[in-house]
Amino acid sequence: MLMGLGDILAFAKTPEEKNEIGEHFLMLRQKTRDNDIDFSDIPEKTDISRFRPLKPYLDKIREHNKRVNAELERKKLEENQS
Repeated sequence: MLMGLGDILAFAKTPEEKNEIGEHFLMLRQKTRDNDIDFSDIPEKTDISRFRPLKPYLDKIREHNKRVNAELERKKLEENQS
C-alpha cells in the first residue's frame, strides 16, 4: 500500500515534525522524474462519449443558489421588520 503525504503527516506529533516531513517529501518529489512513476495499474480511459460540458450544469446551480439566497434574504428582512 502506498502512502501519500497526508498519511505520513498523520504520524507527526508536532508542527516541527510536520515541516520536516514536508521538506523531505518535497525533496524526494523533486528528485523523482516522470519516467520513474509507474502508471501501469491505472486503467486507460478511452471512451469519452458520455462526457458532457460542466459549464451548463454549474450555471444551473449558480442560478438556483441565487434564488435560494434571495429568498433567505427576503425572509430575513421580513422577520426584522416584524
